[in-house]
Amino acid sequence: MVWATFLLALASAYVATKLIGLTNNRARLKFLGLTIATSILTIIQLGLLINNFVENTTVEIVTQFIQEWGHVVSLAFVLSSLAVFIRESKPVFAQLPLLYTAFPLLIVISYILVHDTYALKRWLIAIYQGGAILVSLLMYSVYTYRRKEYTMVLLGVVLFLLSYGLFWYVPGISSAYQWVWKLLVGTAMVVTVLGYEQAEPQIA
Repeated sequence: MVWATFLLALASAYVATKLIGLTNNRARLKFLGLTIATSILTIIQLGLLINNFVENTTVEIVTQFIQEWGHVVSLAFVLSSLAVFIRESKPVFAQLPLLYTAFPLLIVISYILVHDTYALKRWLIAIYQGGAILVSLLMYSVYTYRRKEYTMVLLGVVLFLLSYGLFWYVPGISSAYQWVWKLLVGTAMVVTVLGYEQAEPQIA
């Protein structure tokens, strides 16, 4: 499925570029975590592409290491970014200290504790991914109810939810039919970032 990996790398690189533009404007902290996460995803996909064309044990080991830890670190930054979104959606007097939005980064430490246990670490990643999608779904459902401009962002989250369900709960999709979830993830990312630009044109 080299072509699916290439398309996902292309989509994540495009989204990372878009998010860098958003980060460099007034919403620096808001989009910083998402920018880092998509940049890491791009590196992971490029590593997988290299691994497909270069038959070398060292390259394979390095690629697997980057893929495993890249997923964990990117998930931590996504959750941290969502915490910033939630914080900024509240009135100033009700906002938690900004330091609290960095707490999701501690999941990297929790992953270290189960690093040698295959079943536990897969279970942990599934929980992190599901948690991020569930929080996003709830948050952007409320945003869309208040402002219709967030409809496209909500659609992107729904696509993430669909790819999550297919990857974890439909046998064979995660390995034999990788192109299905990879295309969904790539589409979800593009739709979401275009939704951000549409919902917050003053930032874009």
